[in-house]
Amino acid sequence: GASIGLPSECKLFNMEAAVNKLEAMFQKAESDLDYIEHKLEFEIAKNLPQNTPTQENPVKLLEQLRVIKSRYRELSVEADQIASEQKEAVDFIRSQLTTTLQLVQKLQEQTDRESCPLTEDEQWAVQKILKSETLTKVGPSEEPCAEPSVPQQVEAEFEPVTEKMFMSVPKSVRSTVKLADLNTFYQQLFDHFIKNKNSSALSVVQMSKLNMKATESKLKTLKALEILQLDKKGRVRLSMQYPNC
Repeated sequence: GASIGLPSECKLFNMEAAVNKLEAMFQKAESDLDYIEHKLEFEIAKNLPQNTPTQENPVKLLEQLRVIKSRYRELSVEADQIASEQKEAVDFIRSQLTTTLQLVQKLQEQTDRESCPLTEDEQWAVQKILKSETLTKVGPSEEPCAEPSVPQQVEAEFEPVTEKMFMSVPKSVRSTVKLADLNTFYQQLFDHFIKNKNSSALSVVQMSKLNMKATESKLKTLKALEILQLDKKGRVRLSMQYPNC
């Protein structure tokens, strides 16, 4: 029975011997390299003229290289330590976040309350930490809470120029204008820019084609009331108080 195990024992012995031999070869090679390096330094120092600048002195360069290699090894060790600590921190945060999400879910189930869904930024952050592609999904029997409110644009309503506003404009500006005619013109501008959502400024010719009775006095009066704006070319648009303009 003992003879059956001999071949395997011999193999293990031979393998161990081969490893020891290989290790000895590496140690000898390293020793030989150190010897060659020192001999090379000696020969260079022997044949090198005195007062040779450091930049041209191979011995000095070799010494600097050894310092750099030593510093590199230290930095490698520090980098490995930092990477290990970062991984531990991320693992801790991930475990804490997972636990927190589970607790929140349990509390919701116990209190019959539902939380609003996470925003896209919040979902992205959680997925990034948990390294999972999906978060808790709403099941068939569950309904999400009130949908996130989307700001709805309130349509602006036309508010005519009042008598008080009209009288606040200097008489020299509004002298030939009647309030009713002014509001009719203002209504036409309002419909064009706000209701029809046109954003391009109108010239006097374009307003005439749209059957708007634009006069210099009307334009100056509405400008004085800060209802419209005139650009350098005399084109008209409503003031920026209306978001659709």
